Amino acid sequence: MFTKKDHIKVLAKNVVSRLEQDESIALNPRTRQMVYQDLYTKLSPYIITDEEMREKILTQLGQKAEALEGSEATESDQYKASKTVMMNKLGENAVNGLYYQIPIKNVATLVVQFMMSHNQVEEVYLSDDDLEKAIVNYFKNFNPEQLH
Repeated sequence: MFTKKDHIKVLAKNVVSRLEQDESIALNPRTRQMVYQDLYTKLSPYIITDEEMREKILTQLGQKAEALEGSEATESDQYKASKTVMMNKLGENAVNGLYYQIPIKNVATLVVQFMMSHNQVEEVYLSDDDLEKAIVNYFKNFNPEQLH
C-alpha cells in the first residue's frame, strides 16, 4: 500500500468518528467537519506517508548526486539504501504505511490535548488515560488498505 496525505485526513476523520461512536466525545454535528480538518492539521506534521518519504529520499539523492556519481551503486540501490536508513530512524513508529515522527503514544497525547481544548468538542467523557489508550488503539488498527 502506497500511502498519501489523504490517508492522514481519513485517519483524522476515523479517530474523531470512532471516539464519537464510542460515546467518548460529543460534537455538534454542524461543526464536525471543522474538527476533522483541525485534527488533520494537528496530526499532519507528525506523520509521514509513503509519498512524502519517497519525495524526501529523491530530494536527498538529488542533493548527493555529484558525490554518488563515482560509486558503483545504481540509482535503485541508492534509493533502497536511503529508504532503509530512513526506516531505521523511524523504527517502531511505522504502522501500515504511516510513519510517525514521534512515538504513537505521544501523538495520542497530542490528540487528547486537542480534544480537551478544541472549542467545537462539546464534551469529553473519558479520562485522559482512557482516551489516550483508545486513540493509540485506533492508530494501530488503522489500515489504509481497507479504505478501498
